[in-house]
Amino acid sequence: MMLSVIIPVYNVKDWLGETVRSLLDQTFRDFELILVDDGSADGSGELCDAFRLADSRVTVIHQKNAGVSAARNAGLDVAQGEWIGWVDSDDLVEADMFERMLAVAEDAEIVQCQHDRSCALNGGERSDAVTVMDGAAFVRRMFTKRGGAYTNQTALWSKIYRRKLWEDIRFPVGQVYEDEMQTYKVCLKAKKILETEDILYHYVKRENSIITAESPKKMLDKQLALADRLEYLPKRLPDTEKDCAESFVGFSKHILCRLEGDALEQGIAVLLGQKDRYRAYLNRYDRLYLPMLRAKGLRGWVLKNDFAPIQNVLARIKR
Repeated sequence: MMLSVIIPVYNVKDWLGETVRSLLDQTFRDFELILVDDGSADGSGELCDAFRLADSRVTVIHQKNAGVSAARNAGLDVAQGEWIGWVDSDDLVEADMFERMLAVAEDAEIVQCQHDRSCALNGGERSDAVTVMDGAAFVRRMFTKRGGAYTNQTALWSKIYRRKLWEDIRFPVGQVYEDEMQTYKVCLKAKKILETEDILYHYVKRENSIITAESPKKMLDKQLALADRLEYLPKRLPDTEKDCAESFVGFSKHILCRLEGDALEQGIAVLLGQKDRYRAYLNRYDRLYLPMLRAKGLRGWVLKNDFAPIQNVLARIKR
């Protein structure tokens, strides 16, 4: 078996059929499609079974609802392919996606194509341009911007990976933004990564999806993912520490003014708990922000204002 494609499935009956059909219509045929039904209640599980009956390449796993991370882990545990590919249950892929990516793979350990946010399978122009880099260079680019957009998304999809890269990596059960926590760790292990210019993956943003439906838990999970990155990545790539620290502090401040109650306390605890790792990169305003955040009497004011009045006063004094 050359390739295993894993799709976590949870209450996506309205979209799943189109996604699966775009995969089963691939020009490359030597693959298995693993559908992990994570306790769906809308008929998605039955739709998975229908695809299994219609095509022998489809494997279905039914499990009690445990979240997307548990579903991804279940798929990894049974995958037989030399390569692993990930597709989200409401996205679309071009018919020649895996054929083109595997054609250039050779001795690479990861191949990435480009993606767009269109829901149209347009069969656009293809390019022979390929960029070669190692895992460290790839991950450095993952957290930088080019033309206003991130060069390499932390998302799992749009890439195929040698299965051996996943042998000691699984997803944190119970968390979303699990790809932000683990994808770059897998990429760091690769000695050779190829990036093609072909747009072969279509990321379709749906209302009420796991990522678009905002909640305090989602905000805190993203914060935890950034905290994990701040702890993990600079030990391997020391020159990334500043970017990791600023991303973590900036996002933490962004969400704290939107959280309440226990969620707010959790967010503050995570932020303050990482202070030794980001202390050297704080600007002068954040050096005031954090002590005031610890003082409960001042906490409401600092969360609401984020020092805008103080910044204005200091600017006037400086002038």
